[in-house]
Amino acid sequence: MKKLYFILAFITFTGHIFSQVGINNSSPSATLDVQGEVLVDSSVYLENPGNNTNIRGSKFLVVTTANDLSRYDIDISKYGPINYVEFAFKNLSADGLVDYDTKISTSDYLVSIQGYSCGIAGAGRTGSIMPHSSIDALNIEGYQIYAYPNSSTGTWFLRAFINNSTWQKYSSSHSDYIDTEIDMWLNVMIYRKGFIAKTHTDITVDMSDSPTGSVAVPTGF
Repeated sequence: MKKLYFILAFITFTGHIFSQVGINNSSPSATLDVQGEVLVDSSVYLENPGNNTNIRGSKFLVVTTANDLSRYDIDISKYGPINYVEFAFKNLSADGLVDYDTKISTSDYLVSIQGYSCGIAGAGRTGSIMPHSSIDALNIEGYQIYAYPNSSTGTWFLRAFINNSTWQKYSSSHSDYIDTEIDMWLNVMIYRKGFIAKTHTDITVDMSDSPTGSVAVPTGF
């Protein structure tokens, strides 16, 4: 009789090992099925989360400033981990875009220009335009288009200008290049710091008047 009791107890205990537990859910579909909010006072460990084959529509889990675990929903969030913005500047002077304050915080974001297009003002993206040297008609000056952090304002600035010259177009009446207003489109990527992008210490290299060189790999790479 004692043996029979022991066998029954063992079967009951084994059944509990493989059972599913539901919280606010009478029909759990997983080992632990919770319907509602979960408050975690300490750490959560996912030892074997497995592969997610349903990437589209999935959500991130993030820790809020109040140390709460929350679901990150891109549809209702005021920002994304990676953001894309096209800046369209109309009727820029021949000097180009000297300094434009985006008002985007340098503390929270990294900003990079990924592409651009420009044309004569009002002619669209196909307007014939080129940088042309006002010093030497045989030389065409290069130009610079980039984003940079302004330490005075704590925000990102944009620049798009020609070295030692202006944006110009060819004038048949003058048989020469003349200054012109331009339209410009900048494709700007904005990365959220601490969420998808990590800032590393600046690396300064003294090239000692040499065209080649090497430097130690940044920490973490």
